[in-house]
Amino acid sequence: MEETDNRTVTEEETVPGDTHDEEISAEAAQPEAPHRTVQEKLIYLNSRTPDPDDADLWSDVAAVKPRRRLRSIVGIICICLLIVTIFGYSLALQRGKGWFLNLFRGSSNIEFTLPIADTPSVPDSEKNPDGTYTAAALAKQVMPSVVQIKTYTENAIIPDSQGSGIIMSSDGYIVTNAHVVSGEHYGITVMLSDKTEYAAKLVGADDSTDIAVLKVGLKDLTPAQFADSDLCKAGDEVVAIGSPAGYENSITKGIISGLDRQIRAENSATAMNCIQIDAAINPGNSGGPLLNMWGQVIGITSSKLVAESYDNIGFAITTNSAKPIIEMLMEDGYVPDRGRMGITYYPITSAQAELYGLKSGIYVAGIDEECNIAKTELKKGDIITEIDGVGLLDTNAVSGILEKHKAGDKITCKVFRPSEDKDGEGETFEITFKLNSDKSAMIKAKKDKDKDKE
Repeated sequence: MEETDNRTVTEEETVPGDTHDEEISAEAAQPEAPHRTVQEKLIYLNSRTPDPDDADLWSDVAAVKPRRRLRSIVGIICICLLIVTIFGYSLALQRGKGWFLNLFRGSSNIEFTLPIADTPSVPDSEKNPDGTYTAAALAKQVMPSVVQIKTYTENAIIPDSQGSGIIMSSDGYIVTNAHVVSGEHYGITVMLSDKTEYAAKLVGADDSTDIAVLKVGLKDLTPAQFADSDLCKAGDEVVAIGSPAGYENSITKGIISGLDRQIRAENSATAMNCIQIDAAINPGNSGGPLLNMWGQVIGITSSKLVAESYDNIGFAITTNSAKPIIEMLMEDGYVPDRGRMGITYYPITSAQAELYGLKSGIYVAGIDEECNIAKTELKKGDIITEIDGVGLLDTNAVSGILEKHKAGDKITCKVFRPSEDKDGEGETFEITFKLNSDKSAMIKAKKDKDKDKE
């Protein structure tokens, strides 16, 4: 029988001296497995149950399956990449070619000091007799540092407003006016002088001083040179570059008509030191550079005095006035130490108070519910007659008081509440509250923006 023929030699049956038999192992006694190709083994596997001890079969079959899985995974990845590429290209057509780079490049907040440059050396072929640039040479030199800005408020396709900006650093930081980018809900784009367009991110904005900082995910840009604006003199020639009415890279020339003009942004109590110029400034110039004839930025064009009886009166925020605001926006995203009361108001003069039977001071037109002052007895329609013991309040007086305080300081105000029945009569009381930081206004604006998107 097969059992007898194939039995293993036991220790008792071993013939002494037969060393050959002693070396025979149980493994050698097994019949040699037939050699099969992988394909044959797969067919064999499908047709009959293989021997579970056939390790060689299972190792070959297992080696085939991962290769199939790998092909499937690679195919899925390729399909996903194709979809992402098509989606990205469609967005790029709408919002600028650089939108994708902004997802990966750069951070918002850095340590930054705005550099102030010395007077440059001008090539003989491009300079005036006094050594400054000609207007044509200046434009050629500075144009790569000026951008056109578009803001998307109602949708992500058609811009609702546009302005200008100045490149401050080679890695994509840009300064402009806060009102240029206010109200953006669907994004901001920046167009360079070579007509390429990129999506931009808002780093920080300060409505009180009308200054904002943007960031694009690019490198090796051409930054503008900033000069000491205190060196300017009335009568100096200047050049403004911007995008009035959407005409990018427009150049206007004039002179400095006046210095140290204290101009406030709309609904702001903070005055900025400005340069008055007669060069044409129109909507779209806002945020662009005002340049001396060395091609250096001495101001940021911000507003125009609009009235039928006035002409050729424009203003630019001086670089020395804007410099600390820019640095704080770059580092913190807001102006950290400035306190805000959290009210909107308009002043009532002594003459107006006597005419209408009121008291002079500031009339409270609105109260920000996010600020500490909203927790006091103050109501809309009240008149604040004194702040920290200072009366005869107007916009300048309120601005001066707030400049002496910072966020978190306590303020005491005297308030007059007019009687609804009798002119000239009413109740007087005091309120005490802490000044809020401008950061709270920024957070509130972001919440409102997110709510509008919903």
